Amino acid sequence: MGKLLSIVVPTYNVEKYLRKCLDSFCIEKIQEKLEVLIINDGSTDSSADIAREYVNKYPQVFCLINKENGGHGSTINRGIKEAKGRYFKVVDSDDWVDAEAFRELFAYLENCNSDVVYTNFYHVDDRTGKRTVEFASPFPGVEYGREYRFSEIKGNLFLKMHGFTIKTEILRNIPAIDENCFYVDMEYVLFPVPWAETIAFLDIFVYQYRVGLPGQSMNIQRMKKNADNYDRVLTRLLSFYEQWRPKLQPAKASHMEHVLGRMAASRIKIYLSQPYGKENRKAIEAFEESMRKNYPWVYAAVENKAVLLLRRSRYRLYIVAKTVYYWKERLS
Repeated sequence: MGKLLSIVVPTYNVEKYLRKCLDSFCIEKIQEKLEVLIINDGSTDSSADIAREYVNKYPQVFCLINKENGGHGSTINRGIKEAKGRYFKVVDSDDWVDAEAFRELFAYLENCNSDVVYTNFYHVDDRTGKRTVEFASPFPGVEYGREYRFSEIKGNLFLKMHGFTIKTEILRNIPAIDENCFYVDMEYVLFPVPWAETIAFLDIFVYQYRVGLPGQSMNIQRMKKNADNYDRVLTRLLSFYEQWRPKLQPAKASHMEHVLGRMAASRIKIYLSQPYGKENRKAIEAFEESMRKNYPWVYAAVENKAVLLLRRSRYRLYIVAKTVYYWKERLS
């Protein structure tokens, strides 16, 4: 019997969390059609040994693939190459899935032909266990369980890796994800856009995203340290967008512009997190001017109120924006 769903679990030095992740896939009724690829990215702790326990106990479900360290993108690339499932999903090894919601997703996939199936996810605080929702719904008026074409969707979509389940054959068309680089989850969700025609949304919270860990790439201190990685991913995605924009349906182009606009606003947030100085303000202005000249559609898609206020003030409110940002971070 062929596999319906391949789960890729990028794994690097996560012995503290890995069992919780892998246990969440030990669901008896779906084991024949589920494949879990544990991609060990050169771990130096006991992660590989823990993974091997699951392979030995559930050989029909789990597969351990050991490789040299290459970063999150390299594990996704390897997973795409090895996957046998009709659908594909990434679940990071410090996260997990809700068993009941996962069963519902699996049951839907069995009778589904949508290119993408999108489900909701919880942020789970690592210290308190408190669950929060980032997006109550994907867009206003969504009809859950209905298959949409991109052109039918009203409002802007911002699809995240945590909610993303996609046909494996589509991922085999996309460029390789950047390796040895943070923030590549945005490549993973944007690269498939030219090939994905249909999408369905389910009102279930499958992915449980652990937050509050000091090493997470979206932690602002980490973002400051890895600003070059952020620039690398943003630059590559802008180039990809420019390459495909003339060939894309308007709805797909608009979707990419919206997401890239959000990424551009986040880049300015990184600038605002840097020490105060004229050079930093000039860097923001130079970045904005480059976006305006080279990617006007993306520049116009930015909706962030702070960025729009900076633009209207011709960046004279830089110190105000920086102060507001500082206190927001301190109080959050």
